[in-house]
Amino acid sequence: MGLKQLARWFPETWMKRSSLIILAFGVVLGTAIGLLLNPLVKSEGHLQAAPWLEIAHRVCTAIGGLGTFVTLIIVVRQFRLLRNQSELVQKNIVTSMESQLYARLDSFNRFVFEHFQEYDLLDIPFPQQVSSDQRSKLHRMCELGYTFFEEIFKHHMRLKLEESEDWDEWEQNLIHFFRKSYVRGYWKTVSTRYAKSFQTLANDLVVKMEREEAVAK
Repeated sequence: MGLKQLARWFPETWMKRSSLIILAFGVVLGTAIGLLLNPLVKSEGHLQAAPWLEIAHRVCTAIGGLGTFVTLIIVVRQFRLLRNQSELVQKNIVTSMESQLYARLDSFNRFVFEHFQEYDLLDIPFPQQVSSDQRSKLHRMCELGYTFFEEIFKHHMRLKLEESEDWDEWEQNLIHFFRKSYVRGYWKTVSTRYAKSFQTLANDLVVKMEREEAVAK
């Protein structure tokens, strides 16, 4: 077949096929429009919905219900994923916080170990006759303890990052620290520098310990 013949054959064939396609599309479109315009049929003197309309309604309802069920499953899975992510983030925060606390505790213990002679002086009531160098070390030792326990207290009471069992352990260490006479005496001179909630906790400990000592005497 030459190019001229091919050029004549292609448009004719396309026109025939396009006519059939247009005709089929028109039939389908007309049928659909007719059904939409006549959704009701007469049955024994009453108007009822056409069967095709009921079928279409049931199919659409089933599809909608299935879509709702699938959406619910997706929402539940996303909620679980978000909850797991939130728990993981919280665990990471708690782990990081505990690492920082123990790092500060190590620093405090190192300072006490390096100045163990001054640490023994904490059992003597405040104020006491010591050298200026010893006094500065004693004050530094007390302030390290105050700020350390204050931070733990804030993590437990405000941020809710410390478990009750862990806080009970830290509280025993706090009580042991405040049983030293110099620590309690120096606290009365610097307590206003710290948070009011921690002041209340420490002041209650001081009053309780002084009352116990007075009864023991």
